[in-house]
Amino acid sequence: MVRQARAFAMIVGLLLAAPMLHAQEGDAPMPDEVLINETFDAGMDNWWVEGSQDVFVDDGRLMVRADPPRGSEKPFVATIWCKTPIRGNTRIEFDAHVISSSTDANNINFFFYMADLAGAPLYDTREDRADAAYAKYHVMNGNIMTFLKEPSAAGDVDEELPPARIRIRHCPGFELLGETFNYHCEAGRTYHLEIVKRDDFIQFWADGRYLLGVRDPEAWDEGLIGLRTFRTILWWDNIKVTAIK
Repeated sequence: MVRQARAFAMIVGLLLAAPMLHAQEGDAPMPDEVLINETFDAGMDNWWVEGSQDVFVDDGRLMVRADPPRGSEKPFVATIWCKTPIRGNTRIEFDAHVISSSTDANNINFFFYMADLAGAPLYDTREDRADAAYAKYHVMNGNIMTFLKEPSAAGDVDEELPPARIRIRHCPGFELLGETFNYHCEAGRTYHLEIVKRDDFIQFWADGRYLLGVRDPEAWDEGLIGLRTFRTILWWDNIKVTAIK
């Protein structure tokens, strides 16, 4: 009887432990856990570049020069990926500062929860996107946020500046989830931008102003973040991703 009781207790213990081990493997990060905290003090060891190679750390900031003179053979697009994946619900914050843009677009794009459709690590397939052609990212899993100057649009403006055009898309398919013309996106200003993804709801702030919220019925939950620009010279800094409930 004693031996049977011990065997029963052992089986129960294993059954109780198994779900706990599985949960630890698969659960989202704990709230307030910092997943990425990048100030570029250590250079670009945790990043790789597709497109323009004129990307470097200067004075503790990630400098991207993706606006060569017209007629130049140099790339005019750049995507810079972080090697650390994010997972679950998160708050993503970063600073971006456009120095100049020959087309006056002031193009600030951000990729989040991006992953390969077939499950291949994006780092392993980077040569397939060496030219950083925009369409090659539209067939991935993930979301794309664009924040840029839109002089021709009408909307709420600040200090009579042309409004920014803000869009959030779902990929694959490059599906537009929401758009607004609001605030501004000017060269010479440092913007503190924030994206919050909570389940199927994605929100966007600029300098503490809530500008756009969208629902993504097929929201992604795991992938990489990437910095993207077109015909723009700018820097990025203070990139932080924190887990939330």
